Amino acid sequence: MSGKFALIIGNTEYTDPGLAQLTAPGKDAEDFARVLKDQDIGTFDSVNTLLNQSSATVNEAIDEFFDQKKPDDLLVLYFSGHGVRDELGALYLAVKNTLRSRLRSTAVKSDYIREAMDQSRSKRQVLILDCCNSGAFAQGTKAATGVSIGTASAFEGGYGRIILTASDSTQFAWEGDKVIGETDNSLFTHFLVQGLEGEADLDGDGRITVDEVYDYAYEKVRLATPKQTPSKFSSKQQGEIVLRERMRLQDIKPVTLPDQLISEIENPYPEVRLRAVGQLEKLLMGKNLGLALSAREALERIEKEDDSRRVAQAATQVLGAFRQAEQKAEEERRAREEEERLTQARIEAEHLAEEQQLVAEKLEAERRSKEEMQHLAAQEAKESHSRTAELRREKDEQAERFKIEQEKLLKEKAELEERLKEERAAREKIETEQLAKNKIEGERFTTLQAQEASAVKEKFEAEHIIKEKKPDIIKAEVNQQVTQAITENIKQESIWKLEKQHVWQGIIGSVAYVLISGVELFYENGLGVAVVVFFGVAYGPWVGLITGLLGQIIINIFR
Repeated sequence: MSGKFALIIGNTEYTDPGLAQLTAPGKDAEDFARVLKDQDIGTFDSVNTLLNQSSATVNEAIDEFFDQKKPDDLLVLYFSGHGVRDELGALYLAVKNTLRSRLRSTAVKSDYIREAMDQSRSKRQVLILDCCNSGAFAQGTKAATGVSIGTASAFEGGYGRIILTASDSTQFAWEGDKVIGETDNSLFTHFLVQGLEGEADLDGDGRITVDEVYDYAYEKVRLATPKQTPSKFSSKQQGEIVLRERMRLQDIKPVTLPDQLISEIENPYPEVRLRAVGQLEKLLMGKNLGLALSAREALERIEKEDDSRRVAQAATQVLGAFRQAEQKAEEERRAREEEERLTQARIEAEHLAEEQQLVAEKLEAERRSKEEMQHLAAQEAKESHSRTAELRREKDEQAERFKIEQEKLLKEKAELEERLKEERAAREKIETEQLAKNKIEGERFTTLQAQEASAVKEKFEAEHIIKEKKPDIIKAEVNQQVTQAITENIKQESIWKLEKQHVWQGIIGSVAYVLISGVELFYENGLGVAVVVFFGVAYGPWVGLITGLLGQIIINIFR
């Protein structure tokens, strides 16, 4: 079952100050949409109206409008507003956010509409453009008026396509950066609406086609203003495209009967009036509803007013047959409408069943998805619990290992501290013993020094006695005493551990001893060697050598 769909686009407001603000397109769009939606006129299944919308919204609506349609669907796209061409000649329909400097991104290009129409399955397409067309020229120049903007070439192609335009020339021009001219374009839509309301049914057949409504609007516009010339283009049209199927009886205007027939109806002879009834019967059954309406009115007058019974009965018979046919046609119409209603109800029921099935499937899918999510959540919770328990166990094991390690470290620390304490105590004990030992050794060394000093004193005191004794005895005694003293000192442990200050004391003592003993005795009995050996063993080789050399120097001086 075919459908009738319309997309109505109107624009009165423009962001670009160079595009004149319009008032007519808003009312044009509303009026045209009204007659298409009217169930007694256009009886369109769907009429979508867009007023002062952006280019993105309009492009999306156009794409959706031509998509998923059947070959026998009737599609009517209507636009009222500015039409603009760029410097390359491309035609654009200006909408609210259109900027002349950005036509490609802010306007609706004719190529976009043509491609949408080409790709649509519908073979019954009507494009109506009620535009204030203006050529795109450089600012500061004026466009030549009356020049075609090429609407036919912009939308050519496709099957079963009709294009109606308010004008195909630049009857509105640029001067500077403004649009000039009068916006008489609203006349075109005004007469289109008037024609669909019944005025365009010139043949009185109760139907209004695209050609009829265009012819009516064309004549009316040309009579109203010479500045605007509507145009019509068709592409591979097959058959008529009917915009209004059935005229209401009250919308049909009676057509005047021929003068000859009127004279026969008024003729005084019954035979002539009877012949006129036959002619009225033909008109009553004809396709011209205007003449049929006039013929019916004439037959009803004859049935009531004619003084000839035979003529009146003939009129009654014609009207009776017509009323029966009309009643039958009405019953057929009602049956057809009821069938269409039932078909539509069945389609709606099927659609509702499909929707309910889709809803049920969606609910089932949601339920399954919910169950799956719950299952996954439970599984995740279980895994999480297991993982948590495992982590807790690992944590406890780590804590236990840490505790053991800590106890081990504390134990090792305590043992280490105990060993350090013991070592410290032992070291202190050793140091104490060493200090005591050093003290004893110091005391023994002091005693030794005192003894040596006493010996030196005794030697000084013995000087006076030496002169009286024999040299050999003296040398032997001195040598024996020195050797005995050196031997005793070597045997003492303390002599090996004296500090550096004792070295100088030993050196001073040896020098004093040499001076007191005399040069001759010192070297002749080997005393110098003894001194060197003593100090070398006690304080190191350098001290002994220095002491020996010093002794030698002193001896040489005395010699």
